[in-house]
Amino acid sequence: MGWMPGVGLTFDDSGFVDDSGYIDDGVIGVPPGMDDGGFMDPTGMDGMAAGFSAVFGLVLVLGIVGAVFGLVVRARKYRILSDAGIDPLTVDAQIAAKVLRSDALAPAASEPAVATPPAAPTPAVPAIEQRLIELDGLRARGIISDEEHREARAAVLKG
Repeated sequence: MGWMPGVGLTFDDSGFVDDSGYIDDGVIGVPPGMDDGGFMDPTGMDGMAAGFSAVFGLVLVLGIVGAVFGLVVRARKYRILSDAGIDPLTVDAQIAAKVLRSDALAPAASEPAVATPPAAPTPAVPAIEQRLIELDGLRARGIISDEEHREARAAVLKG
């Protein structure tokens, strides 16, 4: 009903009557003689509420379409992984285990895993002494003759 001229500040069946003489019947409207600027539509719903309803409806439809699409994709992935012999619920762990067991992460054979320091040169003197002691033992046991002992000893001392 909107704003209506009334008398005094009373309450009647149509709503509250204020000092200006208009009756507030609870319906938002434009007082007679005032232009609403095209904001009211013929149904009584203002443009902002109609726009909100349209946007809300669009968001709701897009949400439902997105949920259905997500379920379809999930079902297809489940079927593909099941057909390949992979448990779809643990596919990430299975892939990680395969990668860790593969040679892809193994160090290259040409590169040593840990650099080893070069071997320190051993002094030649103990080796020479050891060889001479060995030759003396061979001669004492009779395995080599005195002449062979002299020749071998000379060769060891020459280096």
